[in-house]
Amino acid sequence: MAPGYPPDRERERAEDRKAHNDAWAASGLLMSGVIVWGGAGYLVSQWLDNQLFVMLGLLLGTVTALYSIWFRYGKP
Repeated sequence: MAPGYPPDRERERAEDRKAHNDAWAASGLLMSGVIVWGGAGYLVSQWLDNQLFVMLGLLLGTVTALYSIWFRYGKP
């Protein structure tokens, strides 16, 4: 047993740290999906001279990131 907090308080602190880390990880997943797929859409748009692919890339990145977050952190 750790000398500072009772066992119940120590467990609450560990759960709080896990929730905090999960929130940062979900934010990172969302941002990286938008940046990666939006960047790919931007490159294709520059190559084909058509701005449609930027929007498709951003939409695809958002949808795949949200699905990944739901799959990883969603409760049954």
